[in-house]
Amino acid sequence: MKTKRNLALALLGVAAGAIVILTQTAWSDRNHQPFKFEGAWIGKAPGTPLTWTYTLAPSDSSGRRAALTGGFVTGDPTLFGLFPDAKTSTPFVGDCVVTGHDSGTYTALHYGMKNGASGPEIVYIVMDAGTITQKAPGRLEVVHTLAIYLPAQDADGDGLPDKGQSPIACVPVPSLDTRLPIVAPCQP
Repeated sequence: MKTKRNLALALLGVAAGAIVILTQTAWSDRNHQPFKFEGAWIGKAPGTPLTWTYTLAPSDSSGRRAALTGGFVTGDPTLFGLFPDAKTSTPFVGDCVVTGHDSGTYTALHYGMKNGASGPEIVYIVMDAGTITQKAPGRLEVVHTLAIYLPAQDADGDGLPDKGQSPIACVPVPSLDTRLPIVAPCQP
């Protein structure tokens, strides 16, 4: 009787151990490190002068969800002449979620601004939604889809295009993003 109980306990222990190993492996990258959204990053759209920097700050203890904030280093606030009145672009904010062992999705938002008669005015709204794939530690491939809206498409004034509004333009932009590494200070 004791032998059957010990055998059953041993099998239960092996099964539990296998489940732990398999679930941890399924949620890790090629180097068996969990894919998490965190750190300071530099984004570049290949073949263009577009460059931006951003920070991903984990918003849950697992690191599988993060707040995104950043801004453009180079770029054209007029969106290549589409909005000639735009003088600047605001910093962007967003939210990222891990969806797989080396992938995630995100949504970000920023505004094009001009100097109006009574102060700054929004000229356009950009909703940037897309996918993120970790290609190597510290390297991301991001597929942005920029949906561009007019301020009138936010009739309720909450800062987001109203439900049912269609963007005036929808532009795909790929980027290769690099984590800012920790480096030793230069020697004076």
